[in-house]
Amino acid sequence: MRLFVSIAPPECAAREMAGALRELRLVPDPRARETPPAQVHMTVQFIGDTGERELPAVQESVERAAAGLPAFDLRATRLATLPERGPVRLVAAFTDAPPQLIELHRRLVARLARTARKGDRFNPHLTLVRFGGSAAPGRLDVPWTGAAFRVGHVLLMRSILKPTGAEHAELARVALAGR
Repeated sequence: MRLFVSIAPPECAAREMAGALRELRLVPDPRARETPPAQVHMTVQFIGDTGERELPAVQESVERAAAGLPAFDLRATRLATLPERGPVRLVAAFTDAPPQLIELHRRLVARLARTARKGDRFNPHLTLVRFGGSAAPGRLDVPWTGAAFRVGHVLLMRSILKPTGAEHAELARVALAGR
């Protein structure tokens, strides 16, 4: 199983972000594949291929990483393309980085990271649009403030890669304190 830990905004927040992209006339674009609102998420920690026997230990690690962390608000602060260098592959809503999010990421890395590449840094964002093939738009980086949403839990997710894109399935929901 290909696993990751994520945060998902409410669908109304995902729709608001998609609307902002339409105002910038990035969508509809024949090269663009919008992320359905129900699939918009922030990957807090990618875990990777995991055997079914390992799943209980992974879930316990996620629960321990989230233990005692209070719920927090998350807000989009800009819309920009990624990667920063090379061909543009996606447009994302970048968010603020409250201390609880940074601490959650730090704890997940300590418990679950199997490989860490030098120079990797956590860049909190929600992918809104992906571009296929070699055709992609120019660079984009504009300030945009969306409505804040409350993060009261994290999700342990399974990603199934398909020719039409990844499909995600929730395996576990882990509550944060003070939800």
